[in-house]
Amino acid sequence: MLTVKRSYRILGIWGVLNALFLVSLLLLPHKSVEPAGFISYSLQSLLAIISINIFRLEPTRKNRYIFLNFAFLFGLSFMAHIYSFIGPGTMFLSDSRFIRFFLDQYVFHMLYFFLLALAIVYIAVDLLLRDFATLKKYLVTVAIVGGFLGYYYHPFLEDPLYLHHTQDVLDWKVLQEKFNAYQKEFGQEPTPEALAEYTQEMYTWSDGEKVGVLFAGEKTRRVKQIYPYLVDPNYLILVYKPLNLNTIYVSVLCLAFILLFFGYQYMKDPPQGAYIEKIMFFLLLFCTLEILHAYSLMKTLQWEGLVGVIVIGQYVSTIVLLLLVVFFALRLRFITSVKGEFYEQELAISPNGITRWRDMLDNVVIEKFFNRKLLLGRLMVDPRDKGFIR
Repeated sequence: MLTVKRSYRILGIWGVLNALFLVSLLLLPHKSVEPAGFISYSLQSLLAIISINIFRLEPTRKNRYIFLNFAFLFGLSFMAHIYSFIGPGTMFLSDSRFIRFFLDQYVFHMLYFFLLALAIVYIAVDLLLRDFATLKKYLVTVAIVGGFLGYYYHPFLEDPLYLHHTQDVLDWKVLQEKFNAYQKEFGQEPTPEALAEYTQEMYTWSDGEKVGVLFAGEKTRRVKQIYPYLVDPNYLILVYKPLNLNTIYVSVLCLAFILLFFGYQYMKDPPQGAYIEKIMFFLLLFCTLEILHAYSLMKTLQWEGLVGVIVIGQYVSTIVLLLLVVFFALRLRFITSVKGEFYEQELAISPNGITRWRDMLDNVVIEKFFNRKLLLGRLMVDPRDKGFIR
C-alpha cells in the first residue's frame, strides 16, 4: 500500500507540474513550443521526480549518487519550459537580443551534455573503482568529463559569440554580401560558378582574422559548399554546426563508457543494483540517437528541413525516455519493497552470499532465446532454487 501511495503522489506532482506548464503556455506570452518538445521535457520532469525519490529512499549510500546525478540532468527539463518565456516577444528579457542564443549554447548544450556525461561516466567509474570513496569517484569523473568538455568547449568560454566567428560563418558573410550585390547589379541570382567569379577574394581565418587568400580552384569549391546556406535562414545551420559536432563528440564519450560498463560487467561480473544495467542500455540508445540527430542537423541544407529533423528526433527520443521512465519506476518500486531493500543491502555488504537478481525482462530473454540447461553462471540461476531472492 505504501508503494501505491507513493506512486500516486509522484504522478500527482507530475500532473500538477504539467497543468502549470499548460496554463502558463495558454496565458503568458511565449515562443511557440512543438508538441514533441513539450512531451520530451514533460517526461524528463517525471524522470527528475522519480530520481529524487530514488535518491531519498535508496538503501545503499553509494547508489544514491547515481540517481542524484540523474536528478540534476533531468531537472534541466524545468529550464526547458522556462526557456519559452525568455527573449524577444516573451515576458522575460524581451529586449535582450542574444539571451536565447546564450541559453541554448551554455545551458541546453554545454551544461546539458556535461550532466549527461557526468551521470553516465560516474556509473562506469563507480563500477570500476568500487572500493574508492564517493568523493574520489566524483573527482575522477569530473576530471574525465571536465577535461573532455573543456577541450571541445573552451572556444565558447573564451568568446560567447564564437559561433559567429567560425570559418563557415565568416565565409558565409563574405558570400552573402557578394550574392546580394550580384543580384542587385544583374537582377538575378548568381550560379555558384558566377558567384565565385564575382567574388574577387576569399580567405582562410584564424580567431576571426584573415590569415591567407584562397586560390581560384579552392575558392570555387568553397563557394559551392556555402551556396545552399545563402537563402535566409539556412545560414543558422552553419552557425550551430560546431555545437552539433560537439554533441557528437560528447555522445561518443558517453557511448565509450557505456560499452566499458558492459564490457567490465561481462568480463568480471561484479555485483550491480537491480535495473541499472537496463538503464544503461537505454542510455546507450539515447546517446546513439543524439549522434544521429546531430549528424542529420549538420547535413541538412534547408532550415525547414532542419526543424522537421528536430521534431522527428524528439519523437523518437521520447520513446527511449518513456522506457527510461518505466525502468526508473521499477527501480524505485524494487528498492522500496522488503525483498528489494534486503537484496540491495546484502549486495553492498556481502555480494558473494546471494544470487543475482533477475527481473521480468531477464526471464523473458532466457525463456525465449536461451536453453537454460546449457548456460551456467549466477545470471541463469533458477529462481526456484533455495536462497534466490525474487
